[in-house]
Amino acid sequence: MIAAFTRGPENTVQVEFPALDARTLSGLFGELGAMIDAELAEQGGAQPPDPLAEQLGLTGLGSGSTPGRPRDPAIARLFPDAYPEDAQASAEFRRFTQADLGSMRRRRIEVTRASLERIPRGGRLVLDAGEAAAWLGALNDLRLVLGSRLEITADGQEPGESLAPDDPRHAHVPVYYYLGYLEETLVEALGG
Repeated sequence: MIAAFTRGPENTVQVEFPALDARTLSGLFGELGAMIDAELAEQGGAQPPDPLAEQLGLTGLGSGSTPGRPRDPAIARLFPDAYPEDAQASAEFRRFTQADLGSMRRRRIEVTRASLERIPRGGRLVLDAGEAAAWLGALNDLRLVLGSRLEITADGQEPGESLAPDDPRHAHVPVYYYLGYLEETLVEALGG
């Protein structure tokens, strides 16, 4: 049985995950969280905001140093340059947004993993609107990272088509499609 999100009662969304799928997704989200944590630590995302940002309640904005573009191309997909033609403007934008974006992505991952803990042996997962939104964002983030690892660089490109035939990353292509399917069914369930 392939899991698919469906609309549930009282503005919920539900999905029936086999145990293996639940464990796999939890592991993938955990790996994504570790990658984001490592990037934020490397870029100084744990630094306190500047005093003005703190007084205005804009936590995570204007930390003492300007974080650079993430070195890992897969994580860079989650923190793209806002102004690709202007490195200085992109750096300034990153200084004011990267910590908060990283924290938001981390919270979404925590929500997905906590919800999967409710079904340790698989089963029906019922999500409220907030959890469903977190799932949608986390699935998208995971697909972006995996797509980068599979060297997807253009719309319509088949996952793995640019990889050598014996490249072990071909094993991740079905995972990429499965994540896309989950994301699509979740969007439909939220819209319907």
